[in-house]
Amino acid sequence: MRLPKALFAALLASGVALSAFRPRPTDETLIQRIARQLGEYYTSARQEKAYLHLDRPVYATGETIWFSAYVVDATRHQLDSLSGVLHVDLLSPQRKVVARRTIRLQGGRANGDIDIADSLAAGTYVLRAYTNWMRNAGENFIYSRRLSVWPASPLSPPDVPTSTPGGAGSNVRRVAKPGQPDIQFFPEGGYMVEGLPAVVGVKATDATGRGLAVKGQILNAQNAVVVPAYTSRHAGMGRFAFVPGAGQRYHARIVLPDGTATEYPLPAVQPTGYTLHVVETPDDFLVEARYRGTSAPGAVVLMTQVRGVVAYPGPRNLTADAPASWRMPKKNYPSGIVHFTLFDGQGAPQCERLAFVQNGPSALRISVTPDQASYGPHAPVQLNVRVTDAAGKPVATNFSLGVSDAGLTALDPQAETIATNMLLTSDLVGYVESPGYYFREPSAATAQALDDLLLTQGWRRFVWKEVLAGQGPPVHFTPERDISLVGQIVSASGNRPIPNSQLTYLQMRPGKVVTTGTSDANGRFSFAGVPVTDTAVITLQARRAQGGANVLIKPDFGPDPTGGPLPLLPQLSAAPAAVSTFVKRSRQAQAAELDMHPEKAIRNINLGNVAVTAKREVVPRDDPRRLYGASGGTVIDFADMPAAQSGMNILQLLQGRVAGLTISGNPPNMTAQIRGSGSPQFILDGMKVDIDVISSLSSSDVEAVEVFKGNEAAIFGNSGGAIAIYTKRANPNYKGKDLPPAPGIATVKLPGFYAAREFYQPRYNALLTNPPADPRTSTLYWNPLVRTNASGQAELHFFTADGSGTFQAVAEGVSLDGQPALGSSSNFSVRGK
Repeated sequence: MRLPKALFAALLASGVALSAFRPRPTDETLIQRIARQLGEYYTSARQEKAYLHLDRPVYATGETIWFSAYVVDATRHQLDSLSGVLHVDLLSPQRKVVARRTIRLQGGRANGDIDIADSLAAGTYVLRAYTNWMRNAGENFIYSRRLSVWPASPLSPPDVPTSTPGGAGSNVRRVAKPGQPDIQFFPEGGYMVEGLPAVVGVKATDATGRGLAVKGQILNAQNAVVVPAYTSRHAGMGRFAFVPGAGQRYHARIVLPDGTATEYPLPAVQPTGYTLHVVETPDDFLVEARYRGTSAPGAVVLMTQVRGVVAYPGPRNLTADAPASWRMPKKNYPSGIVHFTLFDGQGAPQCERLAFVQNGPSALRISVTPDQASYGPHAPVQLNVRVTDAAGKPVATNFSLGVSDAGLTALDPQAETIATNMLLTSDLVGYVESPGYYFREPSAATAQALDDLLLTQGWRRFVWKEVLAGQGPPVHFTPERDISLVGQIVSASGNRPIPNSQLTYLQMRPGKVVTTGTSDANGRFSFAGVPVTDTAVITLQARRAQGGANVLIKPDFGPDPTGGPLPLLPQLSAAPAAVSTFVKRSRQAQAAELDMHPEKAIRNINLGNVAVTAKREVVPRDDPRRLYGASGGTVIDFADMPAAQSGMNILQLLQGRVAGLTISGNPPNMTAQIRGSGSPQFILDGMKVDIDVISSLSSSDVEAVEVFKGNEAAIFGNSGGAIAIYTKRANPNYKGKDLPPAPGIATVKLPGFYAAREFYQPRYNALLTNPPADPRTSTLYWNPLVRTNASGQAELHFFTADGSGTFQAVAEGVSLDGQPALGSSSNFSVRGK
């Protein structure tokens, strides 16, 4: 659509180029052209990454998730300033959004908190974070993290009722119902070719994406064994090697963990084509390309890149008898995923392979030192923090730090960190199990497991077809510098976008705003810079360019949650001991909090046989659906009309019910007059509309109609009076069932920026003889926004709480030049009261 001038100017100022490709130089070689086009693509894309550091890895119902957000550019990993808005969602075990935060970003940093409502069921949840701009790279690009949430709220049972995965309850395990295992095969480079050595990666997972330990054999079409023994390694991944024969089909006979054997077909063998093989040495990557075909392929070129940093050798001649080989030094790359692509002499990509390069430690070291090894209750704690590089030199860094129960960290020792996210998982498609495993304790086994992962996991950043065609990445979403309302106008059936739709935006609360806009060629619209300080109630009206209102408005509230089932949690009785201790402590703390604040337990009170006799106020005077705040007309309550539930025409229902109102004609050609004074002004949920919009509404969607006559209608400036229609869906307090969308109109609740709470940090002293109960249990301290001085140092202070336990400080951050940083303290103990 036509963007507001302010947003268009912001796009230009931020350097976002929607078509940033320069003319091709006439003297460049094939590989230089490919490198140039790749660089232009990265410049145009300006992709972002988001990461959330949490106060701890495990939670319980009734608790709060405290998070610190980092948004960096996807190439250099420096804190990014392109976007000013971050969206954070909490998804239930059924992948429904149960909490949402809209956070203002300042220089790529923000913080917030999300309460896990005590009414929610326990299970595996998903925390995701994304900017609007990030969505252009695809739904796989948004940050996503699984969280275990255990039952601890005193307002719910200590354990949860039996339920099945995907149902309305939690996904705590009662009876395991394993889904069909997924076994996938990935030929190195992309293809198996007759007569050429092949390496095939294997990935075995259950329905939730967790790896399965499998073993088996590889057989040909005659059931002759060609690979006698295959066994998976870490997380259900592994590989095998063999030479495919001419005209053969292969399959694997896999033995699953329960002992059953199942056969799976391998990808088809190609009669001709290229293969690509990569071997890692301590200092280099050895790359070998082979070819089989009826004619010599001639010269081929190898392109390698890590986040747009390219390295390429000269072309190599390749024949059916002699492979081409290259030695690529690791020192030429920054740490991260290296992308190997083999191009033929015409510049067409033929094979691809991912590997990982790590030059030095994966992250800067954050050293956190408590001033003591043991503390009493309400004792002051000083943490000395220092950030250094591999050579021990100080580095200025933005970081966040949490102090939590050391036993909880041990429950997920291979959890994701800012280093595993930026260098690995953020550039791969799909769920990566236990990413910390590949970095925490480097060894030959972890290096082999990481290579297995990159042999079997998909690449997500770009498609060569777009790059080589000189096309910039598709831009469906613009960078948000402030809160925006975006969406799409589609046909009444919902199947076809409607371009050039005329939109009217009406905001009545907290302040009145009226503006207009036009949808773009894909039917998309955006109202940027929405002045929202609190939740705004907005009415949108859309009409086709030709004037018809038979369209649907689809506001965009973020990407639809997708994915398979989430892992089940065990019962508490079968969970690790640290979980039982954590849940018991959390439950006791929440019970103590309810004793001090019993009003928090008030939800729904059953009044039994008490009769409520007060008359219902159908449309309150302060209802945001009232245009100009007008009231005092004749109100017809559709809830008291059985005929209104039939879905018949609204104007037909009004016939004979209001003195002075005359309705004539038959649907859809009907007219209305009040006291013979001409056509009245129709108002739908605070928006002036034509009579044809009213005629298209279903009466079952209407809550009430108010007819203004004579002086009552003077405020509308119409001598023919006014008829206001109030729909159920636009009532901010309506709690009925979901209603189908109304044609041509939509009411949206748009939350303002979330005001993050401060983590409770009491200050104790000797004069405070009888302090109140301290609610801190699993997390003692949380500081989401810390920055070291030029010497890479910071000093943090807090007090211990009432209870005892063993705690650990964990810090994560990113340096000014884009290097991830992480570290933790040694455990220290607290002696409670």
